[in-house]
Amino acid sequence: MSRLSRSRVAVATGLTLGTATAGLLFSPAAFAAETPGYTVSPSTTLAPGAEFTLSGTGCVQADDTTETPFVGFVPDVDEPGWGDGADSNADGTWTLTEQAPEDLGSYTYVVYCDQYTDGFDYNKLTITVTADGKPVPAPAPTTPAPTSTAPAEFKPGAKPNTPGIASTTTAKTTGNAAAPGQKVVKVLKGFKPFEKVTLVLHSTPVELGTFTADANGVVTAEFTIPAGTPLGNHTLAYTGDKGSYFEDPLTLTKDGKALAYTGADVKLPLIGGTVLLAAGAGALVVGRRRRTGAAQA
Repeated sequence: MSRLSRSRVAVATGLTLGTATAGLLFSPAAFAAETPGYTVSPSTTLAPGAEFTLSGTGCVQADDTTETPFVGFVPDVDEPGWGDGADSNADGTWTLTEQAPEDLGSYTYVVYCDQYTDGFDYNKLTITVTADGKPVPAPAPTTPAPTSTAPAEFKPGAKPNTPGIASTTTAKTTGNAAAPGQKVVKVLKGFKPFEKVTLVLHSTPVELGTFTADANGVVTAEFTIPAGTPLGNHTLAYTGDKGSYFEDPLTLTKDGKALAYTGADVKLPLIGGTVLLAAGAGALVVGRRRRTGAAQA
């Protein structure tokens, strides 16, 4: 019994597809026809040399021949003379039992129906050979380490002030004390001409605005301390877009005034104590003299 070559099957397949396509245009019932296919058992992943079975449908006898259709099984490479197959049943079903290669790796095969005067290819089959016949597990997804987006903790004085920058005092400027909700005016000199300076209140960062130096590098910053800002010591940090940097301390009090000095002045008590000590010593000497004189009399 003769068998079609792969080149003949390919030509026949093209003719079949063309004929089938034309037939669909005139036969709506053809859309409901069962699509030929096959299944693989036990799996497409096998141990070296393990057997597997293909069971398919749709390889029926052609109308213009009495030959029994043949299901072919060949590697998807040009290897003349290699191949396997079996006759299909009268209803177009068929079964093939094959053996996996001995070497590890993936192998692709062409499964086709040879009807002698016609034919077609099934979907290609890929067999994967592993040492234990089990699928190679996919690598576990790696979760990138979380990157911290939190700003670095601010520490007053950690970044040095740019030499030459200083806070000046005028009739309109505010000193180093203010109250939450109060308007503050600061004038600083020493920045680069027309430098844009961003002002941030620390330690909890609160941006108070961006101010532009004049042609002489003088920055006039007018801003309002946010209501609810905790009382205590804070820092005003001025950062210029041309590299300048300056920190200015600011104390927030309830009334916006600098805290009064509450330490005791020890000078007066020391002086008073010294005087009293000297007076006591003198009285003691006088008393001794009087007692001595009385005894002699």
